[in-house]
Amino acid sequence: MVVGIIGAGPAGCFLGSKIKWDEAVIFEKKKEIGRPIQCTGIVTESVYRLLDKLPSDIIKNYIDTFRIRSLDGKSIDIKLDKKNIIMDRAGFDKHIAELALSNGAKIKKGYELIGWKGNDKLSLKFKNGENFDVDYLVGADGPNSFVAKNAGIYGKREILIGKQVRVKSKEKFETNVTDVFFGMGEFAWVVPESEKIARVGIIGENTKELNDNYKKLIKNYEILEDQSGIIPMYNPKQVMQKNNIALIGDAATQVKATTYGGIIYGLIAGSYIAEEWDNYEKKFKNKLGKDLWVSLKMRNVMNKLSEEECNDIIKIFEKDENKAILSKEDRNFPTKLVLKLLMKETRLWKYGFKLF
Repeated sequence: MVVGIIGAGPAGCFLGSKIKWDEAVIFEKKKEIGRPIQCTGIVTESVYRLLDKLPSDIIKNYIDTFRIRSLDGKSIDIKLDKKNIIMDRAGFDKHIAELALSNGAKIKKGYELIGWKGNDKLSLKFKNGENFDVDYLVGADGPNSFVAKNAGIYGKREILIGKQVRVKSKEKFETNVTDVFFGMGEFAWVVPESEKIARVGIIGENTKELNDNYKKLIKNYEILEDQSGIIPMYNPKQVMQKNNIALIGDAATQVKATTYGGIIYGLIAGSYIAEEWDNYEKKFKNKLGKDLWVSLKMRNVMNKLSEEECNDIIKIFEKDENKAILSKEDRNFPTKLVLKLLMKETRLWKYGFKLF
């Protein structure tokens, strides 16, 4: 029995590193794993629930403070109980690929899937003219997943653009601080790698306003590398499994809508399939669906906030008790965070009611 995995990103390779009940073959259309980079590469320590360690050479920096800024110049600093990790994203992808190889998985680069025939046994057809037979097929092939489209389970999904560049600055960055700007697109960010290098970006619909804000955001920096990409909005109705075909990671819209991070969810999805094929979708939605749904509702509320309401929320979060909740709870799993804040701070109720 063979599992064919389309896409050698973290989700696909992590599945390849964990699967024991079958042979795994990972097909990657690019010639190099991890390139081009299309991700900010920031993760919480939740990553250590899934990986024993990260090689020191792929850790570029640690963040212990999030500075939330509004358009009128107000800001608050949220000190984190546990530092966030800024990774070399290409190095991270290659590390997970090495784990897959160590588990016996095969990785075939330069293989772009263009279709398949069959039902119980799938004969995959690739652009380079080769064919390959598999018993199971996993789409880990990103937001515009070919596997999802060809299997008829792409569904209705909203795709956003994340415009990001790696930059060099004449002024020093605060290396322990990530700046987050509300009111620019869905939000914008500056994530430092070092005193002189950072990743600067913005996310939202591809409009003139987004592009104008992006230009303002990066105008004072020397651009080293474009790292722009597309990100799917989580769809609670997304079909993730159909008979012997499944989707994981961005291909399954497994992205939290608050920050549009999906690395942790993609790894978890891969681990669930590795444990058991049957009921993968049910297990994922039972365990993680609520957090992704709450993230989606939070994003819907955030997108409707006026500048005055954004400033009001920042004032609310200035209270030490509220800062403490934000500092301690893992943003990857926001259900507990939201409930604690609503129980602690009555002024948030008018926003919290919009979630449900």
